[in-house]
Amino acid sequence: MPNSKAGALLPPDRSFIFQTSGNEKAHVDTGANELLNVHEAGIAKVPSPVTKEHGCLVSKSPLSIFIICQNEADRLPLVLESIKDLEADLVVVDSGSTDGTVDIARRYTDRVFHRAWEGFGPQKVFAEAQCRHDLILNLDADEVLLDEVKASIRAIQALPDDKRAAAYSLRIRHVSLLAPTLKPGLFNPTNITPRLYDRRRAGFKSSTVHDKVITHDGSKPVTLKGDVAHISMKSFSQMWEKIKAYSELSAVDWVSKGRNPSSIRLLFDPPFFFFKNYFIRRLFAVGVEGFVIAIILSAGRALRIGMAKELYERKAKK
Repeated sequence: MPNSKAGALLPPDRSFIFQTSGNEKAHVDTGANELLNVHEAGIAKVPSPVTKEHGCLVSKSPLSIFIICQNEADRLPLVLESIKDLEADLVVVDSGSTDGTVDIARRYTDRVFHRAWEGFGPQKVFAEAQCRHDLILNLDADEVLLDEVKASIRAIQALPDDKRAAAYSLRIRHVSLLAPTLKPGLFNPTNITPRLYDRRRAGFKSSTVHDKVITHDGSKPVTLKGDVAHISMKSFSQMWEKIKAYSELSAVDWVSKGRNPSSIRLLFDPPFFFFKNYFIRRLFAVGVEGFVIAIILSAGRALRIGMAKELYERKAKK
């Protein structure tokens, strides 16, 4: 299961974030006559979504967006509000919600599908297949598009097919439950991962654990300007349940591949994972919440190794 039923701790007044700022609109208008295709230092410097060529307007490529979810009634509205002005073909694949998630999704699209949960990869491959257009954006049900990255996405739509990269990465940035706004702080943890892609040239694989876009030709995704606010948990208890479920999936995946992690790994891996998340990935920047998250992630690492050893030994005894 992708998420649990724990309630949200979000302040009720965050909807203002989704208003497109006057500055962004001015940027779009003033850049409307110019098309740039410059990739520098891995960051896409992209044009306005409306361009002119030889005095004629160039139409933008249509976009599909898909989201997989389960029991996301508290966070999903924030995500759907943030994308509605992209005017995309929206696909929502639900795996058995009981909290009104499906009803919320149907307020934004009639393309809501049910599919029993089989893992992240299979779920996303199914959702991708339902999309009407080749240019696809995948978001999780806890990822909110902010204004600058939406402008970047529109600009990619304005590029001709032969000028676009196979895939583009988004800067997905952790946002604290205790923060007054969804705008990430300067040092908030950041995960850069491909999410916008041309399915003729890239796509997801059917792995139950790993769900990352892979380009067919091995080309490196280009990172878009702008941030995605990642509301990574609804509560600490919900996050722990999510990490436990993921640890079990990972353990099963390891054992199916014949892997039996050593006891030495159990001793050293969890503390290193805490150090990596708290210091290198900058969870320290979100205060007490970041410290608790780092502890949970470290404990999940230990749980995964322990479960894998247990499953491996049981399998060996059969």
